[in-house]
Amino acid sequence: MKKQLIFIILCIYSLTASGQITKGNWMVGGNARFGKQQQQLSGNDISSLMIQVSPNLGYFLADKFAVGLKPSFGYTRINNYGNYISKSTTFSIGPLVRYYFLPVDNRLNILAESSYQYLSDFKGYSQNTFIFSAGPVIYFNSSVGIEFTLNYESIRASGSTTSTKTLFLGVGFQIHLEKEKNH
Repeated sequence: MKKQLIFIILCIYSLTASGQITKGNWMVGGNARFGKQQQQLSGNDISSLMIQVSPNLGYFLADKFAVGLKPSFGYTRINNYGNYISKSTTFSIGPLVRYYFLPVDNRLNILAESSYQYLSDFKGYSQNTFIFSAGPVIYFNSSVGIEFTLNYESIRASGSTTSTKTLFLGVGFQIHLEKEKNH
């Protein structure tokens, strides 16, 4: 019974929550990706594992409009018949621009974000990545929200004329830090 009561109180409290998406505030957060792929290539069973963590830091230049930086850290491992083929650790960084569409005091808001990242694997490989994300954010309280996004990603390796395009779903958290008010 206590668990149900606590859940009900949290739900009622969250109905009054909104994020601090106003001019002069900071946002800190990010998301993570995990992928596993199996494929047949020239009669060989190839499997790959990809893990990526993407924190972000942004500043609201105007109400509902933020700019910032988005670094990412990634790890990829490729196996052939269970035998190790290659692994790669990557780092990327670039700017992001984010806009919220609904009023600043809403408990639910809709966001759109565009970002660019330059990636390097420290072995000479590099790539350029453009990502466009959009979706709802639900605020637990005035500072913390969970985001559910649909993401479009376009990757082009340096020196290449072709690009890889991916559509994926994302989940992330944002913490909005309210500026200190002068009394």
